[in-house]
Amino acid sequence: MWLSCCQKHDFDYWKGGTYQARLDSDNAPKTCVSNVGEPEIAALMLAGVRVGGTPYLPTKFRWGYGWPYPRLYGVLTASELHQVNQLSIGLSWNKN
Repeated sequence: MWLSCCQKHDFDYWKGGTYQARLDSDNAPKTCVSNVGEPEIAALMLAGVRVGGTPYLPTKFRWGYGWPYPRLYGVLTASELHQVNQLSIGLSWNKN
């Protein structure tokens, strides 16, 4: 029902980036899930990703999990951006 709300968010978590990018990424599915009529689930999802998605733990679902641990908050380097762009060609939210 809300799969499309989560796909870009999952991609963002794989990619990582700044603290602000994570805040923006976490709020997007909350809004989307609320808009499909599930505001309570949206609030629970937001709480879960805010607590469980920290880059400071070596989990498989942390912010920036696509990079070797630890990849903390920060702007992606030119090399990292190049890798992300190469691997994301053709994804629905990355159409140029």
